[in-house]
Amino acid sequence: MSKIPYDFTNQNTTLVHICCSVDSHHFLTQLQEKYPNKNFCGFFYNPNIHPFEEYQMRLFDVKRSCAQLKIPLIEGEYNLAEWLEGSKGLENAPEKGKRCSYCFDFRLERSAQVALESHCVEFTTTLLASPMKSQEELFAQGETIANKHHLAFLSIDVRSNGGTQLQNKLARDTNLYRQNYCGCLYALEAQRKKSQKRPLELLSVLNLPKETRNLPALRLKNFQTRTQLEQTQKPYQIIKRKVQHYRILSGLLKVGDCTIPSFICNYSMLNKPIKAKVEFWQQGIGYANKEGILLLEFNAFKDLLKTQDFNTLLCEGLSDTIQLNLRYQLYPNGFFTSPIVIVNQRINQTFTLEIAYIMQEEVLEDFIPTSNQ
Repeated sequence: MSKIPYDFTNQNTTLVHICCSVDSHHFLTQLQEKYPNKNFCGFFYNPNIHPFEEYQMRLFDVKRSCAQLKIPLIEGEYNLAEWLEGSKGLENAPEKGKRCSYCFDFRLERSAQVALESHCVEFTTTLLASPMKSQEELFAQGETIANKHHLAFLSIDVRSNGGTQLQNKLARDTNLYRQNYCGCLYALEAQRKKSQKRPLELLSVLNLPKETRNLPALRLKNFQTRTQLEQTQKPYQIIKRKVQHYRILSGLLKVGDCTIPSFICNYSMLNKPIKAKVEFWQQGIGYANKEGILLLEFNAFKDLLKTQDFNTLLCEGLSDTIQLNLRYQLYPNGFFTSPIVIVNQRINQTFTLEIAYIMQEEVLEDFIPTSNQ
């Protein structure tokens, strides 16, 4: 980590390790209420969070929360490789088991070090607010680490007497990002397996732009709308949408033994590899004789695709909006799921097309501007 940006000498400051905004907003509010003579500084340190886009999403929301509460924030290192190395052998440990204990120690140890470096008098953690964590274990581990560094650990119970219900209400009222898994890839995979779903958070695809290639990246883009509305002081409501997500796992277009560079559009569905041939070309569209497959000549559609060259298309992808609009332009009488494959040059020979994909329902947040009336 670079030099700590704060020095709290003689300021009676408590360093607060922050895991997420839902826990921290309630936790910090309670600290300010119960300890009006103390000062607080947040420390976001969570190299356990995976993927990096999810880390960015949670940090983005914590920054907003701390700004609202007028609490300074230090961002720690994202040293994921080090965290993963220490978690070897604990991949299958259950929630609240040995892996969680390791993760607590990993983050609290660094928090104690930062507390010393910034001359805080004590430290604590918003993990204490999470109903998914063992409060007693955190109290004990916090005290042990604090004693090791000749610090104090602030043990506070913000869950009892309706605290958890208050936390949930505060999260709703302040439109916080409410993540649906603890943070590490092991917990995510276990949770998704239990619900019989794939962890789409861990899957990035090349046929979408970088800012929407996986679920956390897409969420971060959506939550930036919240920021824009708040900055312009426009009222809004947050709603949840159930969305069927298409994710291509692999795709291959071949002529004989030769692989043809191609861009396979979203919602292209094939149950098995297909050998087909273009029956005719018309206005840049090649109509194949099987599965309704369409081959599109790039130059004929580059204006609609808003992409100037084929290599850029392959490297940067296309927004889901453009891909859906393309489907509608090609067939406006229903949701068209035959494969759409964009190629740089026409293909007239017999070709083989393979597409592996998944369709999965996900819930995404959306922000709707509302009237002042």
